[in-house]
Amino acid sequence: MNTFKAVHTEYLRPSRTIETVLVSNEKLSQVFFVYNYEGNSFRVFKNHLDLILFFQDKAEADYEFGTELELDGFLGEVNLSH
Repeated sequence: MNTFKAVHTEYLRPSRTIETVLVSNEKLSQVFFVYNYEGNSFRVFKNHLDLILFFQDKAEADYEFGTELELDGFLGEVNLSH
């Protein structure tokens, strides 16, 4: 099982944020970027470039969840790679 914590939160608007999340296990760690749209949609990006391209309408999120519980489940179980 992974552990995860937000290491930075950028507020685009009061109800829209981008969180930089560090996900770790015993051997590996990886950073994900989570765009929280008003608590109704959580889009996860594996790298910063894809996040930027998403806001330019040139890319989709790597993962999308409808609840924070689904997002937490994903982060807790995601396979980390370097």
